[in-house]
Amino acid sequence: MKTLILKDLYTQKLFGYCFPALLLFPFFINAINATGDLGFVSIYVAFAAIWMSAYSNFGTIALNKRDQKLITSLPITRKKMVQAKYFAAIIWWGIGLSTYGTLAFLILVWWTDSINYSGVTDLILSLFITLIVISLFYPLYFLVGYQIAVAIAISIPMIGFFTISMIHTFSNVASGEMFGPIIPTDRPLIFISIVFSSIIITFCSYKLSVKIFEKKDL
Repeated sequence: MKTLILKDLYTQKLFGYCFPALLLFPFFINAINATGDLGFVSIYVAFAAIWMSAYSNFGTIALNKRDQKLITSLPITRKKMVQAKYFAAIIWWGIGLSTYGTLAFLILVWWTDSINYSGVTDLILSLFITLIVISLFYPLYFLVGYQIAVAIAISIPMIGFFTISMIHTFSNVASGEMFGPIIPTDRPLIFISIVFSSIIITFCSYKLSVKIFEKKDL
């Protein structure tokens, strides 16, 4: 499985790594100007992780089918292939965190010469939100291919993330407060509910993806 994960990392196109940075940079600047806080970064880490996870499977239906057929010709089970895809999502989240967390930190220091961070719970939740969206993407990917799966799985969180980001930023500016966590720290039940829901959804999605892929004719 380690080899399959590394394969996705090595074959990821440069555009897959760079596009989130190009898309999100203006929002980084806007959020820092508005709040002077790093709390917003969790939203962009999640989006970047989802984007890179999905884009690592980029290709036409014929191309994806050829690649899958080639890999299954090796002494690797289809179940292991699916496992690698889900575990790779965690790796992509780590890459998103290190990349966009560092970028946000450097911009904040350069722009404001100070450091504020108030979104630890949001940052943790960004991993589980990433897994929820990926859990939507992969069953569709194995069933109908990349194009339809990415259109559904990426468009929904993209709209949601940017809407939450803008509303949260403007609401804090209007109230004169700094950027606070999206999930209030005094409501642990919401946090725990999202985490457990994410685990259940991801597990069910994994089982469904395995079932679909094992029955798929390559």
